[in-house]
Amino acid sequence: MLGFLKELYLTGFTLGFRFSGSSWSSRMNSGKGVACVAVIEWIMLVTIGMWIDICLGTKFFFGVDRWTIRLVCLALYIANYYVLVFRGHGITFEQGFSHLKKSKQVRLKVGSGTLFLVAMAFFFYTVSAYHRYFHIIPKHGF
Repeated sequence: MLGFLKELYLTGFTLGFRFSGSSWSSRMNSGKGVACVAVIEWIMLVTIGMWIDICLGTKFFFGVDRWTIRLVCLALYIANYYVLVFRGHGITFEQGFSHLKKSKQVRLKVGSGTLFLVAMAFFFYTVSAYHRYFHIIPKHGF
């Protein structure tokens, strides 16, 4: 199971790396792959943070300073960049991805896409629960 999660992580990088990547440099594609993985991790982190607030009855999550949030985003990006690009795990997996069996490629692509969709659905459900629990009325309009 842990091996499959690792492959999903590396597939997320690969899909971000290859997304309209023919005209981009490999350095730019690496950045896109890392950003793709970091965004999914950020969504999961925010969701977990909101559920911790709901369980503890605090509003800590939305009281965090913007610079703290930016630093956490940067730390996520740097940590993923180190593992995927600097250490070469993501680059090596991306280069060998085309040589995998087609069934495994499809399974990994579908699994990675499903992970993203589930993370997004759980995020939106959590936002709704967070608003209901703390009686936050969203402002309509722009």
